[in-house]
Amino acid sequence: MNRLKVFLCDDHKIIADGFALLFDRHPQFELVGYTHRGKELLQKIKELNPDILLLDLNLEDTDGLSLLQQIREINSTIKILILTMYQDAFLITQAQKYGANGYLEKSVSGKELIEALNLVAGGNFYLSKRLLFKSEKRNLYRDQFVNKMKLTKREIEIIPYLASGASNSQISEKLFVSPFTIDTHRKNIFRKLEINNIVELVNFAHANNIL
Repeated sequence: MNRLKVFLCDDHKIIADGFALLFDRHPQFELVGYTHRGKELLQKIKELNPDILLLDLNLEDTDGLSLLQQIREINSTIKILILTMYQDAFLITQAQKYGANGYLEKSVSGKELIEALNLVAGGNFYLSKRLLFKSEKRNLYRDQFVNKMKLTKREIEIIPYLASGASNSQISEKLFVSPFTIDTHRKNIFRKLEINNIVELVNFAHANNIL
């Protein structure tokens, strides 16, 4: 069985030690390296070509969001799972916009970490269960069937593009309509679903098998 190579970039080495022990019990993953510096990470990605990167947002020499954009310029295929203490919805949205494949709180259990790694490796976007639970407690999707039925066929078609972080111009090119039309659909989707950001849209889309 080919093991998936995982690289960790975090400001605390003790986390790397903990992951190494965790992966001993889950041999499908292998921790191939660790750093707490962004500049070193870019070089290590080129050298080791890991399958998955666990990336902290708060690093010694840079911030994770800026680093995320640089990584995507040199490697478009690596799966990137944000691992952080921050729960801010704006950061989650920005992380996805810049190419993250998931967003995970550092307080998660080892079991959820392994689940997240498996899902991200399979091409899915993963949002920490605790963050998802907070969304549900706010009753964002109190009637998912009714919310889904409010959407037109075109709006449902557009949701996966929006969830991937594509711009209005990018979506308009794919669907052969104007950016203004896409912007109108975007506003209508958010209004109908009573949501405020892309993270909430991703949650709704997963819950209703739209992605």
